[in-house]
Amino acid sequence: MLQLTDEELLKYIKIGELQFYTLAEIHKILIQSNIKCNIEELRQKIFLLYRDGYIGNEPTGDGVNMYYIIFNPEEVTENITT
Repeated sequence: MLQLTDEELLKYIKIGELQFYTLAEIHKILIQSNIKCNIEELRQKIFLLYRDGYIGNEPTGDGVNMYYIIFNPEEVTENITT
């Protein structure tokens, strides 16, 4: 079961080297960080972040959804405290 807060998930997505991520790439980042989850749990969590405007979705020509971060609350908090 995926037991990450939305903020933690955004943080893990942000540590990746790319600007756009597929669901599989996000899943790979989590596995490499020793966070276990199944595909459906991750898909639901990503959908909620997309629906709420924290991440965007750029479909490719072949139908693959590429996600990118629109707003990360942790970045704003860090900028305020520094």
